[in-house]
Order: sequence, then structure tokens, then C-alpha cells
Amino acid sequence: MQADVRLIESLIIATLAGGLLGIEREMGKKVVAGTRTFMLTSLMGALSFSISQKLGSELFLAGVTLSVALIALFIGVVKHFLVEDIGITTLVAFLLAFAIGVVVGAGFALEGVAVSIIVAAILAGKRYSQALSRAMSFREMANALEFGLVVFVLYPLVPDEAIDPYGLVNPRTLVFVVIVVSTIGFAGFLALRWFGAELALPATGALGALVNSQATVGALATRAREDTSLEKPALQGILLASGVALLRSLLIAALLSGAVGREMLLPMLGMAIASVAPARVRFAKEALRGKKLELALPFALMPALKFALLFTAITALAKLAQSYGGLGLYPAAFFAGFVSSGAVVASFASLAAKGELSASVAANCAVLSAMASVLSKIALIKVSGTPKLAGKVAKYYSLALAAGGVLLLLKTYLPLSS
Repeated sequence: MQADVRLIESLIIATLAGGLLGIEREMGKKVVAGTRTFMLTSLMGALSFSISQKLGSELFLAGVTLSVALIALFIGVVKHFLVEDIGITTLVAFLLAFAIGVVVGAGFALEGVAVSIIVAAILAGKRYSQALSRAMSFREMANALEFGLVVFVLYPLVPDEAIDPYGLVNPRTLVFVVIVVSTIGFAGFLALRWFGAELALPATGALGALVNSQATVGALATRAREDTSLEKPALQGILLASGVALLRSLLIAALLSGAVGREMLLPMLGMAIASVAPARVRFAKEALRGKKLELALPFALMPALKFALLFTAITALAKLAQSYGGLGLYPAAFFAGFVSSGAVVASFASLAAKGELSASVAANCAVLSAMASVLSKIALIKVSGTPKLAGKVAKYYSLALAAGGVLLLLKTYLPLSS
């Protein structure tokens, strides 16, 4: 009689997948069901499915499933009375281990292993999720849920065509751009919340720039004015914030249009490196000293609406300037960059992605808007910080702008990019 190789493979895979969950559970202080239990449970799932298929009846699998549920209930009783643990996570993981075995036994080995990895990651991330939930306020958590609704509910439902007679507003494109920009900012916001207010000023600048570079630079300049001993780390934070903001714009462009991202790569990297290089950062020194860097959640309703309006207005401005000749796009992009470089980058990258503008021209406009944003930060530091800090920043920013300008010209007039 020939052995069923496929069955043996599925049993081995199911056992290993269940063992992954068991290993994670055994890392806890109070272990009721460990590695062997979870391995046997997943093995039982795969074997039960196979036997049910051989018998041609689903009753066997249903009976075993009921038995596993009763075992899970017994584990819960043991946890409650003997270990004094009322948590149900182990019970849910136990049932999932059985389900993973059934999935693998049904022939979906890759899917079963993937679920096992996801579940293990969720279980292992307990302390991180608890710390994050403590760090975020109720309103911030509600904003995060709004973000999820927009990504998974609103985006698939909105029409993918212009809804105005001038072809300016495409709801699908608009929502997608807001999602891309907000996701990057949301990641930086969560990182700031995670690490808290005791970050070094340079690290605060780097993370805060993912959320809002202007607000971050203004906050760091204010700290330097309040406490002159923090001027050096504040300067480092400002330089890092500018470099990260430039890379953020590059990432936004690349996500919306790969061609525009490639065209922007040299000048944006040049400016970012020239901004960050003078910082000579030592993250271990000079914390915020108990004061939080207050930044608005990037996907709160009002910031998202403001960005959407700016995006639409800049897109309209770009199309208007284009109608008066291509050269009109450059000053329009530059001056719009003083208002919101991110919106300019997103607008021009979207136009290039739709074929309404060449990638090269869109990239040039985006780089010019980024240069304008760098200039606007100098004025912001003069208002929020000290004259000495503003002078140092202006000196370093001039190097970054020079690097960006030279590389932009080389990129435009020499074959440096494809």
C-alpha cells in the first residue's frame, strides 16, 4: 500500500505551524497550554479534516471541532481556578491552532503558515500594543479608526472618474493621495507616541518631520529660544527634520508615480544629505526634558480635509499654468511650495501618473516646491527661535539648496536619469 505523501506533508506542516503559537505561549510566566499542546492541536485539525474527507462525511470533523471547543473550555477553567488568570487569549489561540491545522489539511499549507505567523506576531506584540493604547488618547484612537474606514470602506466605493466639468476632482485619486500622505504621517505620529516625550531633540526632529515638518521645526526652534543650552541639539533636530521631510516628499512622489520618483531622486537625495550631514547627531544627549512635542494627528478630519482642498487647488493651479505654457508651471510650483510642499508633490505626481504631465516636468516642479519649503523654514525659525539659530540654519540650508539646484540642472540637461 502506497503512503499518502501529501497527507504526511500536511501533518508535518500543521504540527510546525501550531508549534509556532505554542512557543510564543510558553514565553509567558503562567503556562497552561504550551508548545506540545498547540502542536498536537494543529495536528489534530489536519488529521481530522483528512479523515472526514476519507469518510465522505463532515460529521466527524464537526464532532472533533466540538471536542476541541470543550478542551478549550477546560483550559479556561484551569487558568481561572488554578493559575488565577482570567484572560481568554490562550483559549482563542488554541482554537485558532486547530483551525490552522484544518486549513493546512485542506491543502492550503501556505495560507495556514501565514495565519500562524500573523497570530504569533499578534500574541508577541502584547506589550507593544498595550504601551501604544496607553500612549494614545481616545480621540486619537477614534481618528485611527476613521483612517481605517477611509482606507477599507470609502476608497473602494468612491467613483474613479472626474466629477466636475473641468476634470479636476477625481474622488478615487483624491482619497488615495490623502491615504498615502496620511499613512506616512501616521507612522511618524505613532513612533513619537511610542517613544514618548523623553526623546533626544534630534530624534524628535526626525520622527516629527514624518508628521509635519513645519510644526516640528517651529517647536524645536521654540525650545532653543526657551533654553539656550538646547540650541545645539535643537539645530541637529531641525537639520534632521528637513532631511526627513525631503525624503518624505520623495517617497510620496514615488508611491504616486514611479517615474516622477526616479526623476526626483538625485536632487532630493542631494538636498537631504546636505541637510543631514552637518548635524553630527548624538542621540543619547539632550532630551526634551519632560515637555511634549505637540503635533496634530495627521489623519484627523480637519487636517485631511485641508490637505484635500490644497491638493485640489494646486492641481487646478497647475492646469491653469499649463494652459499658459509649460514655463508657468515652475513659478506656480515654487510659490505653492511655501504653503504646502507635500500637496504640491502629490498634485504633480498625480498629474504625471494620469499622463497629463511629463514625469520630468512634474519632478522639476516637485523639487522646486521642496526648495521653497526649505526656504520657508528659515523664516519660521527667525520668528520662533533665536537669531543665532536662524543664522546657522540659513548657512546649512544654503548648502542644501545649492546641492539641490545643481543636481536639478544636471538632471534636466544631462542624461543622469533614465
